[in-house]
Amino acid sequence: MTTQSEQTKKPRGRRPAVSISERIAEAERNLATLKEQARREEKENLEKNRKAISDLFKAERLDTVDVEQWRKVLPKLKALVGMAASSASESPAADKGASVQQQPAAQAA
Repeated sequence: MTTQSEQTKKPRGRRPAVSISERIAEAERNLATLKEQARREEKENLEKNRKAISDLFKAERLDTVDVEQWRKVLPKLKALVGMAASSASESPAADKGASVQQQPAAQAA
């Protein structure tokens, strides 16, 4: 009976060797997961920052200032907060809502 129970038991010891390609694939999966996590955290932090800036502007009643006035003083605001003046090609012309939202962010920081 002992020989039969010894045969049915799983062998103990080391795991089977993992090939290099399997280890690379696992590392790539881990890297992709970490990159996605970093993107998600960055997006969450950006949203928190935008909300905080929006709340600050509302509290200071700066949200009542016309957007054209913001555009006129934007280079000065960027210089005050240490941002390099962006060229026309860097401005987000496709999304004007984002540019309006970024302008108040520059002053609050």
